[in-house]
Amino acid sequence: MRERPHAREARRDELYPSPPPHRRALLRYVGLWLAAGAAVAALGLQLLRGAGDEVSLPPVRETELVSASTAARCELRRESAEGVLQPAASGRAGSASRPGIYEQTPPQPALIGAIRRGIIVIHYRPSLDEEQIEQLQRVQEAVPLATIVTPNENMPFAVAVTAWRRLLGCHSFRAASVDAIRFFRGRYIGSGPDR
Repeated sequence: MRERPHAREARRDELYPSPPPHRRALLRYVGLWLAAGAAVAALGLQLLRGAGDEVSLPPVRETELVSASTAARCELRRESAEGVLQPAASGRAGSASRPGIYEQTPPQPALIGAIRRGIIVIHYRPSLDEEQIEQLQRVQEAVPLATIVTPNENMPFAVAVTAWRRLLGCHSFRAASVDAIRFFRGRYIGSGPDR
């Protein structure tokens, strides 16, 4: 004999009773929050995927760097077998200095260790005025994980920038010096053998 539809529903209600009204409201509330969380997570994933699509800039061409250093009246030098650069851009390396702004000059082996890792080191004579030093610090802040700014009294330049076996030296600090420093960093950042 077939069961009547009312009897089936009554039997189902006995086996699976519906929750009281306050529990239904709580379940609905939790469900809405879960749905909202899923929507936010999906949006976050979409944004992160978009962040991975980086725009790669072309490397600085040698001609741009030469033009910028000429405009700043700076010298570009490359280490050769005849002589080493001052400040040093190679040599005995120690535990690498961390990128950042230094008040005291780190030991030379620590700076060489940083250069070997592809970090750019900006040296300045402590006799520069505060505004000029702040400009160099702002250059560091633009690429903080790959730039060191440090005083250096033992060099023939007012400002010098070193990369692995490369040097940009400026006998005086001019507004154009900052552009030359940026071009030098853009050209040689990450060029060390231990990067």
